[in-house]
Amino acid sequence: MPVKSQNIYDNPEFFVAYGNLPRSQHGLPAAPEWPVLEEMIINPKSSATGPSENPLKESHILDLGCGYGWFVRWAREKGAGYVKGIDISENMINRAKEFEAEINHQISNGAVATAPATEVTFGIQDLETISLTCQPEHGLYDLVYSSLAFHYIEDIVRLFREIHSCLKKGNGHEPRGRLIFSVEHPIGTALVNPGPGFKVIQEGGEDRIVWPLNSYSSEGLRLSSWLGAEGVRKYHRTVETYVTALLENGFVLTGLKDWCPSKEAVAGQPEWGAERHRPYFLLISAEVRE
Repeated sequence: MPVKSQNIYDNPEFFVAYGNLPRSQHGLPAAPEWPVLEEMIINPKSSATGPSENPLKESHILDLGCGYGWFVRWAREKGAGYVKGIDISENMINRAKEFEAEINHQISNGAVATAPATEVTFGIQDLETISLTCQPEHGLYDLVYSSLAFHYIEDIVRLFREIHSCLKKGNGHEPRGRLIFSVEHPIGTALVNPGPGFKVIQEGGEDRIVWPLNSYSSEGLRLSSWLGAEGVRKYHRTVETYVTALLENGFVLTGLKDWCPSKEAVAGQPEWGAERHRPYFLLISAEVRE
């Protein structure tokens, strides 16, 4: 019996702190890993189909851990036919619905260009226990997307099976359903009793920045402090485990990125310089296997 996920986002103090993060205030452009994820979405390296001018046009998309709904809005702007956002947090879903209502109001007043005729829905569900049996009127999904949510899930194998069940299987002429997601990189989630992060050691008379790594092969629960909250639950698993879980549950891998800031990004944001010493996020794209 799967356990329920921790829901820290409905803690009022934590939700306020989360709302002050740049990606909360400014959306996808403030997420430094977004350009790579966008490339994975727009230019799929599919074994079944060639490049498409707009693979999202009239597509059906599911966003797991949708938060404020920034990706839902982006998919709508790209012409998706149906987009559903799911999150465990009532606060998150309420905020996403508020943003959607604001956009609809701006469209009706002519403040922004008329958006494509996309049906958008939101729901409160726990990814640890979710059943993704698709609603008949919407059918199977073309794309399941998730940003920085899966490292909160204990049973990733079960979740991948559920995702596979709701994706289009393709028929040789039509594209197969895709899964694209990001997680905190396992090099970051591995640490037991993590300290302040990077350390400086002396080597050859010079200071060298290193990332302390321990317990990488010991998968399981990690407790951390974040945004003033203690005991934030995350689940560490290796890169191998993520990939194997996909391959053994009906997917083929189409992309994998150990994301860290580019040299160009660091030139514009020098405070990111240390992050080039280790990957910060793991980005994965996969599609349903024939």
